[in-house]
Amino acid sequence: MDFFFDDSESETSENHTAIHEEAGYTCNSCGEEIIVPLDYSEGLSQEYVEDCPVCCNPNIIFVEFNNDGEANVWSRGE
Repeated sequence: MDFFFDDSESETSENHTAIHEEAGYTCNSCGEEIIVPLDYSEGLSQEYVEDCPVCCNPNIIFVEFNNDGEANVWSRGE
């Protein structure tokens, strides 16, 4: 399962912690890299279904945040 992080990040002026606002996964059907927004308010472990914007096949998206706020994102076909 593949995951990657978008290079765009923001810094807080107080502690200079990098916060990623987007991450991505590779669609299991077409192999395209898909960028998704990260929503920390939905919990440290997330799972949802999203249709690939390229091939329209559904993917189950998994997002897990570690204690440093970094996200691992991967998918599998529905």
